[in-house]
Amino acid sequence: MASNAFKTVNDQKVRGMTPGCSPLVESLPGRGTGALLFKRANESSPVCYYRYHMAGKQVLIKLGTYRRTAREVGFTLPELRDQAAALAQIAKAHGDVKAYLANQEADAEAARLKNERAVEAARLRDDEDARERRHLAEIEASRGTFGELFLDYIESRQERATVGVVKELERLYHTNMLAPHPSIMAMKARDIRPDHILAILNPIWDRGAKVQADRMRSFLSAAFSHGLRSENSVGRTSAKSYNLESNPAALVEVEKVSVPAIRALSDAELRRFWGTVETTEGIGPVMALLFKFVIATGGQRILNICQTTWDDYDLKTGTVRLIHRKGRGGQTMSRPHLVPLTKRAIAILERVRDINGCHPWPWTTTGKQHIVVSSPRHAISDWLKSKHAIIDGTQSPSFSPRDLRRTCAQLMQRYGISDQLSDLLQAHGQTGVANLHYRNNPEAALPEKRRAIELFEHALAKVLGKKQAAKVVLLSKTKS
Repeated sequence: MASNAFKTVNDQKVRGMTPGCSPLVESLPGRGTGALLFKRANESSPVCYYRYHMAGKQVLIKLGTYRRTAREVGFTLPELRDQAAALAQIAKAHGDVKAYLANQEADAEAARLKNERAVEAARLRDDEDARERRHLAEIEASRGTFGELFLDYIESRQERATVGVVKELERLYHTNMLAPHPSIMAMKARDIRPDHILAILNPIWDRGAKVQADRMRSFLSAAFSHGLRSENSVGRTSAKSYNLESNPAALVEVEKVSVPAIRALSDAELRRFWGTVETTEGIGPVMALLFKFVIATGGQRILNICQTTWDDYDLKTGTVRLIHRKGRGGQTMSRPHLVPLTKRAIAILERVRDINGCHPWPWTTTGKQHIVVSSPRHAISDWLKSKHAIIDGTQSPSFSPRDLRRTCAQLMQRYGISDQLSDLLQAHGQTGVANLHYRNNPEAALPEKRRAIELFEHALAKVLGKKQAAKVVLLSKTKS
């Protein structure tokens, strides 16, 4: 039959199609492979379809626009034939080309979506990894160095320790840690090992400062103990964390070499010091009177005396009020210590009032602050260098301001003053639960202290070779 004859088209026939004309058909080689079908519905170029039959019905799949000239967009006749041949192979293998292409498109879309989801998941993982890295970097940056840990420890001591202790800690940090070992100070505190502690302590030990090496180890151990507990403390002000797991300083041992101090002035030395300190070159009048006042009050701690103001001297009761902050409690465990004054002490104080009565502190050489703890040491050094320190042709051994306290204590012991009275007068052993909670009224101890200072004054007068100055009196009975 003519309708079953193999049909072909060429470019001339396709180009010659007019709008609305009948379609042109070109059969593909082989039975049931379908055909090319060209339609021109309007003035536009003809459109080519692949035609096949499925279940007795014609199915068309658009291939594209026929390109009539080189300038037009579309496909040439050979290109359209190639497309149709490819679809014919699909028809031969799968039957329904349109359904196959739809499935392929769906599979491709699913693959595309799957790939997009995989790419998005990978991006999210990368973002999460980046956030985690930033978070870990922030944590690492927030973890304090060894130097920051020690400074944090010093800061924690501000409210509890005395100003002198804090300044000493700062000095030790700069001289024994930061200056000689900057690389160790820059290490994270959690990475410090016992060998780093030894690197700090050995140079101190090797230069002969063995006691300081032991104290330095104690401070380092206390700093790490502070770091171990501080991160879980409520109200902590420091933003640094240390992530410590152990205390490396606690694993280091320093040989105990502390030797009890035994230097005390002999009676001859005390008598010479008392009689010549005011005439020694380099020692000012206030400093000289400070030494005498310390001795006259039974060997009170010289720094506590220096820190007093005129308001601490009570004209009615004849006492001076000292504040003791010695011990672990520091500032938080400050306790008053009332010291009764003898006529000898009052006479010294009146001479000081003539010099410094216009300043807040009796014991000042500048009027701007009280005498600092290092100044008495230098003054005693000047006395030791003077001719006064040579007694019976022998140079007096070196001593420090605190040895005056020991001298007074031993003087009381030699003259039969009980240890209990001596300790009470010098504020020794006034800590503990009973004293903190029960014996905490300074005025209640005054009668016993007055008895102690009277006995001490009697002993001192004998040593100085002068008539006993007087018993304890009230300042209100003296010249105001």
